[in-house]
Amino acid sequence: MELRWRGVVTADYEMELDHGALVERDLYGRGLRAAPCVLLDDPRPLGRTRRPGVVDIDVEVYETFCERVRERLLTLQGAMHAATVFRDACAQVCSVLEQLERRLADGTPPVELAQLPALLDRLMALHTLNWLLPDREAVEHLTVLFGDEQAARRCALAQMVPIVPAHLLDLHQRLITTADTGNFTGFARAVGHLQAPGLAPAAWEDPAAVAVSVDTLRKRVGGSEGLAEQDDRIRRGRDRAVQQRVDLYAAALLASSGDASAWDRTQAIGVLFPLAADEEEERRRLQGWVLRVLRETAARHHVDAQTLTLDDFAALASGRGAERGRGC
Repeated sequence: MELRWRGVVTADYEMELDHGALVERDLYGRGLRAAPCVLLDDPRPLGRTRRPGVVDIDVEVYETFCERVRERLLTLQGAMHAATVFRDACAQVCSVLEQLERRLADGTPPVELAQLPALLDRLMALHTLNWLLPDREAVEHLTVLFGDEQAARRCALAQMVPIVPAHLLDLHQRLITTADTGNFTGFARAVGHLQAPGLAPAAWEDPAAVAVSVDTLRKRVGGSEGLAEQDDRIRRGRDRAVQQRVDLYAAALLASSGDASAWDRTQAIGVLFPLAADEEEERRRLQGWVLRVLRETAARHHVDAQTLTLDDFAALASGRGAERGRGC
């Protein structure tokens, strides 16, 4: 949430995540401060951390940052850079989380925790795409190409279909699959934590709760045939949306032909808009996974996960800070 007062912009994730744990707010605040480095190759952190999740930024610095990011993202080079950073950040965070889960399983020291803050800063910096997306400028560009603002808006909106499956629809499809396999434990461990955001355990992390939900779903849709029909409907809807994205992007490229500047900006939109949608979906998945691993790590160290910042969790890798938040 953005507040302005006496020349200062305050990004307040305490208000936005009013029921979240300290580390959740910390993730967003740290990501915001890292955004200039990630998106602009500018090493200067954005603003000042008042407390975890609350960042104060001089208004001129903030507005300059936003303008520079939007300008860069509307170039193919800038959009491709953001996409590369995102893919690399996802891969690195996944790798560390897999190692941490192995550590939790065999009871060895979680040394990889020390790597998480820097990796998550890069990943979480990209949450700024949600509100830095140059959608107005993109629609203006597409309006020139198509000669019609409504057609431009339809094209821009179509580009916002994620390339990766939407995490909530994917969760529902996995539930449908689980109705056939009966692997309630596998579902609970793989995706149960994604049922609800936050640090607290979700109901579907309990295989028994998954079994009840599957039974309820079966009864509601009319058994196996109804489940198959629902799954097929989701797939067909996604295929239509993807095809529309591809078709309208191709039309925009065709309208850009012969103009190098327009061609570059159209390609940038074709990279950037799906990236913003993918970032929202993949980041949500990874945030949920991160929070589950941190919760389980805190339980292993007998500390209260609700009271720890990301740096506090990282300190557990070496045994430092284990007394903070004790009482779990």
